[in-house]
Order: sequence, then C-alpha cells, then structure tokens
Amino acid sequence: TFIKVKFFVSFLTGVGTGLICWFFGVSFPIFWGLFAFLINFVQMVGSVICVITVTIFAFVDIESASMLLFFALSATGVQVLFGGVLEPIFMGKSFSINVITILIALMLWGYVWGVPGLVMSIPITVFLKILFDQNKNTRIISKLMSGNS
Repeated sequence: TFIKVKFFVSFLTGVGTGLICWFFGVSFPIFWGLFAFLINFVQMVGSVICVITVTIFAFVDIESASMLLFFALSATGVQVLFGGVLEPIFMGKSFSINVITILIALMLWGYVWGVPGLVMSIPITVFLKILFDQNKNTRIISKLMSGNS
C-alpha cells in the first residue's frame, strides 16, 4: 500500500512538474516530469532537489527574472501540494494512521537518520503501529497513532 500511494503521489507530482515546465517553455518538460516522478520517492529531500534542479535549468530558457521567480514558486507549489498536503493524507488513510503522526514521524526519523530516515519513516512507523497493536499493554499507543482513542 505504501508503494501504491507513493507511486500515485509521485506520478501526480511528475505530471504537475512536466505541465509547469511545458507552460513556461522550459526545454524537455517530459524529462523534468519523469525526473520529478523518480526523485519524489526520496521523502522531503527529493522535492527540494527537484525544485532547485528544475529552476537552475529553467534559468536558461526563461529570460525574465520575474517569470523565473514565478516558475520557481509554481514548481514549489506543486511539490508542497502533492508531497506536503496530499501524500500525508493518503498515507494516513491507507494505513489508518493520523496525519499528525505521519508528520511527527517524518520529523523524528529525518532528525535521527537524515535522508535514509526520511525515506524509511513511514514504513518504520507502520511497523511500530503493528507491533503496538499486538500487545494489550501498548494497544493504546496504536490507537493514539491512528487517531481512534
């Protein structure tokens, strides 16, 4: 389920990035959409890498500084919308985990292990929720993680 949700959100991110590149006349919009799709599998950091890389290459094609700024803001908006808003909602619903729990897990595991922690944060949290659900004494933690108290 994690892979399906991540694939879906990454697909939407890639399409959105490709469309923005096409709209602003950036060369190779299909490539940039595919790049955004692939790099989006790296939690949090992938979005930053994508926006910075696409904006640097857009600098060649977009002559106006104001249009380049608007392009960068649009590319950032796509990443925030899909990666920061929709993905936690979809992940929470598919795993019965509260969105707040997912955001806290991303911050915690990202702080502890850096980029690998961001990549593994959702699977680790789901694993812990399953473990907590198996023991009668820790079942309350599992219920708090799911938002069902």
